[in-house]
Amino acid sequence: MAFAVRSTSSISMAKSFAKSSNARLSVVSRASEQEPATPAPSTSESAPQKVVSTSAPEEVVSTSGYTKPTPPPAPFAATLGDVMNFGGAAPEITNGRLAMVGFVAALGAELSSGESVLRQIGDEPTLINITFLLFIAASLIPMFQNKKAESFGPFTPNAELLNGRAAMIGFAALLAFEATNGAAMF
Repeated sequence: MAFAVRSTSSISMAKSFAKSSNARLSVVSRASEQEPATPAPSTSESAPQKVVSTSAPEEVVSTSGYTKPTPPPAPFAATLGDVMNFGGAAPEITNGRLAMVGFVAALGAELSSGESVLRQIGDEPTLINITFLLFIAASLIPMFQNKKAESFGPFTPNAELLNGRAAMIGFAALLAFEATNGAAMF
């Protein structure tokens, strides 16, 4: 004997009926409400009885209290738009890393050669651009793989952001100082 169940209260009534008649009950839902629920033919009293519900899609309930677990969500594949959007992590982390490398390299080269940053960039743009592209790729690849930044001793993600912000301000100040004075800072 089978029933067509249309609401959640009807499901609970059908469960209590099935428990009282010692029959197994499984509720199978349909994804489409356009097809009418039809009762299945009855074979015997001990055979499993099915109740079809069109009200709750993808819900499977049995009288034993077992609920079929939902599968975990599929891993999120990050796109370039997700990583590089205004609220994304990539712009600040990548620019901070580039500023840290650029600031230290500019100060080191300025101290050793006495040339300004803009002159250094003009003298050797290829090596600087290759270095920047390598740092950008090394920063973006883990973000596309959805890997979280981990702490390593004193090197924490927050410390990296803070140092990157300081380096961005320092590099901008170095460029502004050299542009106003027309000569190297050191």
